[in-house]
Amino acid sequence: MTHPHPRPPGRPGRRALVWTAAILAALLTPPAVATATAGPPGGPAGSAQSVAAGAWSSRTAGGMTTQLYVPTTPPALAAGRALMITLHGCVQTATTLRNGGNWAATADEHGMVVAVPAAPNGGVLLGCWDYYDTSHSRANPARHDDNLLQLVDDLLGDASLDIDPHQVYLSGLSSGGGETMVMGCLAPDVFAGIGIDAGPTVGTTSGQIGSVATTRAQATTVCRNFASTGSPGFGTQVTSVVYGSSDTTVATGYNTLNAQVMADIYGATTQSSFSLAGLPGSNTAGTGTLWSDAAGPRVSLIANTNVGHAWPAGGGPGGSYISTSSVNYPAYVTDFFFDTNRRVDRSAEPTDPPTDPPTDPPTEPGLYCGSATNAQHRAAGRATSYGIDPYNPFYAVGSLDYLGQGNATTTTLRETSEGVFDKVSGC
Repeated sequence: MTHPHPRPPGRPGRRALVWTAAILAALLTPPAVATATAGPPGGPAGSAQSVAAGAWSSRTAGGMTTQLYVPTTPPALAAGRALMITLHGCVQTATTLRNGGNWAATADEHGMVVAVPAAPNGGVLLGCWDYYDTSHSRANPARHDDNLLQLVDDLLGDASLDIDPHQVYLSGLSSGGGETMVMGCLAPDVFAGIGIDAGPTVGTTSGQIGSVATTRAQATTVCRNFASTGSPGFGTQVTSVVYGSSDTTVATGYNTLNAQVMADIYGATTQSSFSLAGLPGSNTAGTGTLWSDAAGPRVSLIANTNVGHAWPAGGGPGGSYISTSSVNYPAYVTDFFFDTNRRVDRSAEPTDPPTDPPTDPPTEPGLYCGSATNAQHRAAGRATSYGIDPYNPFYAVGSLDYLGQGNATTTTLRETSEGVFDKVSGC
């Protein structure tokens, strides 16, 4: 038996959505939800507001109640802060994802703003985002698409947040993952990176989540049609896809399909595998696949073993449809976006407010300073890495300075204190 979907307030004329009784039963019996209290209300959308660093606050932006985290650290890149918008799934709430999504530490590590909006008007059904069918258009959005585009504009318009428009990212779970793919297709010029977690493919309906109901060619055409005049943005966009191998809510085949569709659009034809063993998180079992073009990785796919239909937090308190026994996806997807972003200006390093004239830190006797290949630094315990050569990014131990990709890349490291290495131009 099927159940017609009621039209949500403020959305007249939307086609009714059909859900099977089995799907509704599954969605209406989620795991226990941790109790949380929303932060203080914010000021008008788009206005500069005083927000305490290192804390969540709430404001109206994009016509939605949005939870906002402002980091305690300066932006990792001189161009400004990155913005990560992350979308909850059906039944799950923005407050639950805020509390259990494990975003704060990653935000502080990268100096990144995180925004968790609630689906407008309670969502199309049970809090779901409106990713359905093929009628999305920037010319006449009239769905959730316009809210998310306005959210970006409102947060970019708040000068106190110092957000770089070339570092705007979107991620989401389930219907939030489906809407993430819709927005990545609809506005590739706006979103430099999209992170899809267990999201159905573009062009599908609410009743088609249990099995793959479209083809690679059809989904690719839908995505291209969504983009219209914004399609040049595909040339520099990147995509991450993640899912649990034990997902019984959304067909796992959608995840590989999503990765293949974006790789086809990007022209990323070289496929390779990588190990999850070095990734952050409490459960790194599974497989990783990369699609790359001549300049490097464009699409990443992670299949996390023994994880169900959930946001893979990899730690923290957990919550409804949040897994703590998983990879730390906030850390992984943020690293992937920062490492592969092709839009950002990397010619300058971020600077703190001027104080005394800068001097090189003294090298104490016995502390290392020298040049070597990334592989040699890793073997000596001075660097970490993940992935498969030559697409494996390296980071300095302690400082986490980015050392580029590939075992053979040569970098110079200075040990500023025991076990902490900074990337420097020379010793």
